[in-house]
Amino acid sequence: MIRQSHKMLEVTNLRDGEVLPHQLCLLRVTGAQKESTCAAIHNQSDHTRNGTIWKIYNGGFNALIPLVEGKNDLRIICGTEETTIHIIYKPLDIPRYIRLVYITCMNEGKFQGPKDMDCSPNAAVRKIQTGVLTLQAFVAETLAAEGLGRRTFRFELDTNGNPIVHVIELPVTLLEAHKFTEERLWETAALHILSSHLADKNCKYVAFFGGTRFMNPDKLTLKTETEIMAHTKGHVSLGGGGLALVGTGALYSWAPQVDEVINAMRNTSSIDSTKLMDFSGGRGTWGACYGTHLGSVMHELAHTLDLGHTPHGIMARGFEDLHIFFTTSKLTSDYLPQSPHHSSVMRQSMSSSLIKESITFTTDFVRKIPLDNINITIAPPKEPLASSGVYSPPVFTRKYPGKLFNANSGSASPLTIEETELSSPTQKSTCTRSLLSAPSPNISNSLLNNNRNQDIDSSKCRAFWARSSALLLAFHK
Repeated sequence: MIRQSHKMLEVTNLRDGEVLPHQLCLLRVTGAQKESTCAAIHNQSDHTRNGTIWKIYNGGFNALIPLVEGKNDLRIICGTEETTIHIIYKPLDIPRYIRLVYITCMNEGKFQGPKDMDCSPNAAVRKIQTGVLTLQAFVAETLAAEGLGRRTFRFELDTNGNPIVHVIELPVTLLEAHKFTEERLWETAALHILSSHLADKNCKYVAFFGGTRFMNPDKLTLKTETEIMAHTKGHVSLGGGGLALVGTGALYSWAPQVDEVINAMRNTSSIDSTKLMDFSGGRGTWGACYGTHLGSVMHELAHTLDLGHTPHGIMARGFEDLHIFFTTSKLTSDYLPQSPHHSSVMRQSMSSSLIKESITFTTDFVRKIPLDNINITIAPPKEPLASSGVYSPPVFTRKYPGKLFNANSGSASPLTIEETELSSPTQKSTCTRSLLSAPSPNISNSLLNNNRNQDIDSSKCRAFWARSSALLLAFHK
C-alpha cells in the first residue's frame, strides 16, 4: 500500500503496484504544500542513482524517473509530506522493435547547435536516447488513459539497458545532401540502411539526419514557415513504410539526460532565430521547440505504424504540444477536444500547408503488412473527438460504447470500426503517406493560445491520439 502522511501527496496517473513495460516512469504528483517550492524523489531500488529534485508549480509537479527491472520503491518527499509508490518494471518481450539510426555525411558528423554546445555524434546519440525513452512513456501513458492498457513499442537495448543508436554515414557530402529533396533524402537513407548490416524485417526505423543546417547569414527576422524553410538545408520530416526520417535542425533543444527533460521542456528562453532554426510552432521558446521537434518524431513514427492523419491530436498538429503533456500535472477532463480552444486551433491548423497531399515512395524498403492482419474492429465513440487529451484517473477508463480494454483488467473485449484514416495499403513495398514538413509558425496566428506567454502548467494540451489512432496503435502487430 502507499504510505502517506495526512494523505496529501497523490500520484494521479499510476496505481501502487502497477506494472510498466517501459523504463522511464512519468509521475504526476499533486497535493504539495502551498509553501513548498520543490520535492525530492528517490528510487530506493536503484542503487546506482541519487535522488532527484523537482520544482513545484501550482501545487503539483511531474517527474521522469528511470526504473530498474523488477520492483521499484519510489519515495516522494515534499516538505513535511511523504508518500511511497511501488512500481514494477517488466521489459517488453516481443520480437518486433524500433531501430534507431543517426545519419551523417562523408565530411560532417555534427548536428547544428550553439557554438558552446557539444554537437558531436556522441552528443546526438545521448539526446536521441533520452528523447525516444520519453516517447515510449508517452505512448504508454496516452493509451492507458484511453483504457487500452499500457502498451508501447520496444527498442533494441545495450547491456546497460540504453536504447542503441546506430551511426551510419551516407556516401554523399553535406553540400550534395543539401541539394536533395526530402523524398530523395528519404529514399537514399532507406536504401543505404537496407544495404547495411542494419537490415531486419522485424523492425521499423527512426533515423535522424545530422546534416540539417539553418543558414541566416544576413540575420534576418524570420516570421513564417516559408521563410524559415527557405533558410534551412537538409530538413526532412517524412515517415512511411518502415522508415521515419527527421532532420536535426532543432536537436540542440533536446535534453541529453533523463533528469533534464522536464526542465528542458519548461525552458522559456527565446530562440535566437538569426542563428538557430525555430521549430517551436510559432512560440519562440526552447521548450516549445523541444516539444514540437520530439512530437514530430512521434508523428512520423506513427506513420510507419500505419496511422494516417486525423482532424485533431498527434496525427494533426497536436504533436506541437508534447512539452505541455510532460510539464503539466493537471491534465483533466476540464479540457475536452470539443472546447472552443481546440476547435479554433484545429480549424486553422488543418488549413495549414503543414499537412500536404499524399505521395508515393517507390522503393524496395519494407513490405507493408496487409491491413487484414490487424485483428480488430473499432466502434466510433459517441464523442466524435474523444481522445486522451482528457486525462482519466488511473482507476477508471474513458466511457465509450460497449466494453473496452481496461488498463487494470488485463483483458480486452471485441472492438468494431466504422471508419479510420490509415495510410493506404500498397503493393510491392510501395509506401503511401501524407507528408509532414516543418511546423508553420505563422498560420494566421494559427496556434492561437500557443504563444510564449501561455501558462506552461495549463491543461490545454493537444498531444493526444484521435480515438481511431489510439486503437490502431494499441493493437498494431
